[in-house]
Amino acid sequence: MSEDPKSVLPDLVPNEVVQDLKHRDADGKSREGVFMEILCGAAFLRPLGGGREWTTRPDQLRQCDPREIAPGTGSNSQRRLMFPGSE
Repeated sequence: MSEDPKSVLPDLVPNEVVQDLKHRDADGKSREGVFMEILCGAAFLRPLGGGREWTTRPDQLRQCDPREIAPGTGSNSQRRLMFPGSE
């Protein structure tokens, strides 16, 4: 019996900063981007601070811990609350 495809995908939230494990930056690190949506099986990401969107496979995405996101990126992306309901 095959596994449900949704169960292997991370629980992604639009405008959340994620790491793209497939694409690398000039330093060889996983590229970070703002998750926009999944359309026709492809995940659409926007660069931090703006720029041209790119696509990748949804199973190549990993959610970032807010401590991993570089400050001053110019991004207005939403980040998950560490303790929901404690606003």
